[in-house]
Amino acid sequence: MYHRIKHFFCKFLVCLGFFLIFTPLVHANTTGPQLGHRSQTNQDPNAGETKQYTPEEQAFINTRPGITVANEFDWPPFDFIADGKPAGFGIDLMDLLARKSGLSITYVNGYTWDELVEMFFDGSLDVIHSLSLTPERQKKALFSTPYYHSKNVLIFRSDTLDIHTLNDLEGKIIALPKGWSSIEFFKTHYPGVHIIEVESSRQALEYVDQGKVSATVEQEGIARYFIKKFGFTDLELSQWLKNEILQKTSSMHFAVLKTNPILFSILDKALASVTLSEMELLKEKWFSRSGRQIGQEDVGLTPEEKNWLKNKKQIRVCVPPERMPFSAIQGNQVIGMTSDFLEIFEEKLKIPFQINPALSFADAVSQVETGGCDIIPMISKTVGKKDRLDFTSSFMDYNVVIISREDFPFISGIPGLKSKNTGMVATSNIIEKVIQEYPGLNYIPVETIEECLIEVSTGQLDAAILSLPVASHYIRKTGLTNLKVAGHTTIKADLRIGVQKENKQLHSIMSKVVRSLSTPELDMIYQKWLGSELEHKPDYTLLWKSLSIAGIILVIVVLWNRNLFRLNKQIAVTNEKLSQKTEELEYISATDSLTGIFNRRHIEGAFEREIKRSIRHDRDLSIIIIDIDFFKAVNDTFGHQTGDLVLKLFASLVKNNIRTTDILGRWGGEEFLIVCPEINLQNASHMAGTLCRRIGTESFGQAGRQTASFGVTSFKKGDDTQAMISRADKALYLAKSNGRNRVESIA
Repeated sequence: MYHRIKHFFCKFLVCLGFFLIFTPLVHANTTGPQLGHRSQTNQDPNAGETKQYTPEEQAFINTRPGITVANEFDWPPFDFIADGKPAGFGIDLMDLLARKSGLSITYVNGYTWDELVEMFFDGSLDVIHSLSLTPERQKKALFSTPYYHSKNVLIFRSDTLDIHTLNDLEGKIIALPKGWSSIEFFKTHYPGVHIIEVESSRQALEYVDQGKVSATVEQEGIARYFIKKFGFTDLELSQWLKNEILQKTSSMHFAVLKTNPILFSILDKALASVTLSEMELLKEKWFSRSGRQIGQEDVGLTPEEKNWLKNKKQIRVCVPPERMPFSAIQGNQVIGMTSDFLEIFEEKLKIPFQINPALSFADAVSQVETGGCDIIPMISKTVGKKDRLDFTSSFMDYNVVIISREDFPFISGIPGLKSKNTGMVATSNIIEKVIQEYPGLNYIPVETIEECLIEVSTGQLDAAILSLPVASHYIRKTGLTNLKVAGHTTIKADLRIGVQKENKQLHSIMSKVVRSLSTPELDMIYQKWLGSELEHKPDYTLLWKSLSIAGIILVIVVLWNRNLFRLNKQIAVTNEKLSQKTEELEYISATDSLTGIFNRRHIEGAFEREIKRSIRHDRDLSIIIIDIDFFKAVNDTFGHQTGDLVLKLFASLVKNNIRTTDILGRWGGEEFLIVCPEINLQNASHMAGTLCRRIGTESFGQAGRQTASFGVTSFKKGDDTQAMISRADKALYLAKSNGRNRVESIA
């Protein structure tokens, strides 16, 4: 017994000695940031190894605690903006590393992923996170160990039967976000796959959903997140793609430039100290079924940006000279696509946009540069302008073409114009790009688009280089029927918003509002202004040449009578196919692709014809404008696919409840126009009332009951289409002001 007590007492003395010796050392090491340090009561058994900072690293933390980190606008659940603040798995991880290391973070957003990557490698950002590792990137940057990996899958429409593997994409078109490492993978290993580069993962999925492309590639977790959030119910995911090289592009790392190894070492040690339980909590928060769901979409403005807008009162818009269908000044108002975009911006930002006409593009750039204006809408980003303005991401692309006379031979591209007199508008977005890529071109600067086309038409110029939508508009406007598209160029132009270079706050705001534009909003504006401009009329030149050759052949065949019957049969089949194609083109050119009723271009033409008929025969004519009430709430609550379904059902319901002589068309967005021949205001209002009640009793699928507001007017002496539309719009506004789900009329 004595020996046991003695043995126990000796052990106690030894333990007490160790405690007294090492306790001061523990206290001595608690100054400064401690990676993975916890009190004993909170110690995690999964904690990583605690690592100490070197004197250089500690000095970096003490002297430069603030670092800049990239924050993408729309890549949930990894990296996005929610309620004006950075959010996502990657953001939470970077915040955790900052807390562990003692650094503070300033997030930089308002740019596309492609722009953020460029800024990082230019040294404008200290850290970029959620980045995949490639050999090219590894030459310039230090990469952390991967902290997340999700297998890549193909996403395609459920009615697609021939896409399951990467090999099935051969010859097909896919969409991938700009700057993604998977783009280089496809160019290297699957060159037969055609790639359209888009602004974001969401836009890539929208392109697939709408049938614009065959598929896209995305990490499985992120794809499922988007599909659930935005209601892409027609999309399906493939099995995990069995390609080791591609799958490496879905591992997530943070990166720091090799010129800043101390910062990388600090963050790398912080990452090593993240415990398994901490990482699991982050994954549970962002990737589990019970994880966080993003609320209603907004522009993503920070409180500081909202306050800046509140103090700003209005945004001054410099509009260059006429360049339809993009923009023009009519009185003190802007018309064209710019007017619709500004209307959306005003609604989203809740601030008026003041129009300031500019004398030229150079004048507009100068005004924004010196602070006389705040922004230029719909301007291209060029090398010359990049040094003077900041630009948002693009929200529209267009082709640049070669215009010539009908008797001019077709040209394979701009190099074929070297010996020709070629006109370009001196103030256009295109001229700088053309001169930069083709310095040997014999070009002649011209003041206006119309002047340029007239000089081509009259033979003073051999050809002109213009944007396709602009050229189409002015050829129609001037009636120059002897002009044609003689060739396409490799120049791709896009349109953005130009902002004063020093005004970082406004640049961030406008970048976010541009990124928040939904595909339906863009499609509505494109359809309204470019639907008729971009129509490709059948080029019968080749057909006539073919028929001429066929005529010669037929003369010869007459001599060889034995083949006459066979050739006649072939010609009959060809003519039948041509007839069918012509009918299809006519139908497509007149029909709204979503609802199947007439599009705006066709309904406008029909409206004008009915007014002329009413004047000529002194007959009654009325119109009804219908607007679906609170339609934005349908999109916000159920997603755009449900919104599209509501539009289809609504159009079908109206079409089935009007007279066969009435003409129904989609006026734009959720607005519809009915042209009602041979009916006065009273009867048209009665018909609108019947429609209003009928709509209120109908169920619109997942969206449930819907209502609509109606504005009615009738023709009176001196009216044109604009006058009648204006009155009907006022009546519609009155119906909305009086509580919606009703009919108002103005004589």
